[in-house]
Amino acid sequence: MNEKRLAVLMLFTAAIFWSTSGVLIKLVALHPMAIAGWRSLIAGGVILLLCRKEVRISWGINPVMAAACMGLFCICFVIATKLTTAANAIVLQYAASAYVAILAPKMLGEPTRRQDWYLLSVVVGGIGLFFVDTLSERGTMGILVGMVGSAFWAGAMIFLRKSRSGSTAWPLALGNFMAAGLCLPFMFRQIPTSMDWLGIVGLGVISLGAGYAVFAYAIKRVRALEAVLIPSIEPLINPMWVFLATGEAPGMWAFLGGTLVLVAVTVRGMVTAYHSRISTRPVKPMSLACTTTG
Repeated sequence: MNEKRLAVLMLFTAAIFWSTSGVLIKLVALHPMAIAGWRSLIAGGVILLLCRKEVRISWGINPVMAAACMGLFCICFVIATKLTTAANAIVLQYAASAYVAILAPKMLGEPTRRQDWYLLSVVVGGIGLFFVDTLSERGTMGILVGMVGSAFWAGAMIFLRKSRSGSTAWPLALGNFMAAGLCLPFMFRQIPTSMDWLGIVGLGVISLGAGYAVFAYAIKRVRALEAVLIPSIEPLINPMWVFLATGEAPGMWAFLGGTLVLVAVTVRGMVTAYHSRISTRPVKPMSLACTTTG
């Protein structure tokens, strides 16, 4: 398997790990900031452990900015998941593709192709449908926090790509430690129950730790926009776990909007895989008849 295909596979693997976040966050009965802090503290250690051979500490502007964006995204995602449905929170994360499409050409020299813009228009349209449902004040706030989080996720992808010549595992671990530091005042307000600890450990070890350890390999080998769009399986599986565990389901318009987003990112992932296969196809040598000039 060539390096690009393996990177794409790693992105899908990361998405499977990440998909467990929604149900585990819903099952932990703590303040969202406390959940974010504990899961990021554990995740940072797991990333350093699993990627110990690849970690190289750097305090340059790009890895630090990647870490800061990652930490803020982690916090926003937990808050959004608590305030609105897990389906809304996870699909809104993919609004990051629009920010990346705009920023990547200038900041990374990674062109946004015409078909990317077509698909991104579908993503933006799908996200707009989330606001058609009748929402409580809490639900509206959750969607807004989710959209802010998507901007931080886009920033993390941009700066991780700018850091790809160094260690990508280091900014991911540092970002989680930053998130834990910001959440520290909330982490000791309530004593977690044994069920809370089970969920927190699952979030830190599986959802974030293992997920980001795999992602650290992939982000070096794919474009920033691909890193946002390819893990399209996560918005499908994440709400499914939550529905099976809690019965929570998105509204009709949110469901339709999420479907549009999923179609767009799935098509983009398939196109990426196709181009990867074409680019690695061996070129047949020209026959003597073709090379004869006379």
